[in-house]
Parts: sequence; C-alpha cells; structure tokens
Amino acid sequence: MTIEVVTFRVLVKPDDILEKDERYQAARRIGLEIIGTQKDREQAAVDKGTVVSFGPTAFKDFGVENPVAPGDKIVYAKHAGKEVVDPSTNIKYVVINDEDIVAVLKD
Repeated sequence: MTIEVVTFRVLVKPDDILEKDERYQAARRIGLEIIGTQKDREQAAVDKGTVVSFGPTAFKDFGVENPVAPGDKIVYAKHAGKEVVDPSTNIKYVVINDEDIVAVLKD
C-alpha cells in the first residue's frame, strides 16, 4: 500500500528531532537519557520536513510554477496538516495544504 496525495495537498516526511538535536545526541552518547522533553522536542520539529510527493493541482491557484520537488527540505506552518502512517512501513508522514509551506530550505 502507498500513500497518494490528491488535489492541492503535499506529503511531507517530518524531521525526527531526536536525530537532529545535537544536545540530545551528545547526552545519548555518554549514556544519559533525557526524560520529559521528548514531546517538547517532537513538537519543535514538526515544522520542518522533506517533500515526498504532491497532488496534481498543488500550487496551481497561485499562478506560479511548482516551487518544490520531491526531496526538497521545507518549513511549514506549525499546526498544519494531518499525520498519516504508512501501514506497510510504519513511517509517519504529514499531509499539508500547499499554502502551508512557508519556505524551501536551500544548501
């Protein structure tokens, strides 16, 4: 089974804050487990992610070419979208509206 987005929606794989946070990783390397902050860290991370795919009418209402491609790193509105889980891989994604993309992160 795959997740196929429709209309103006964008499928995003949110960044895993526990993998990205250097302080968390440093504490983990020396054997410390940070308790009670995981939820806060997860909340802080759900505004960045990687575009997986998008629907056929995404960005058409704006009169511009599609500004994102699969693989692009983006920043999106904090409370945007609906979390979905791919049942075959158990990977968490977020389906957001195209207008909820705030920025595309470039190298």
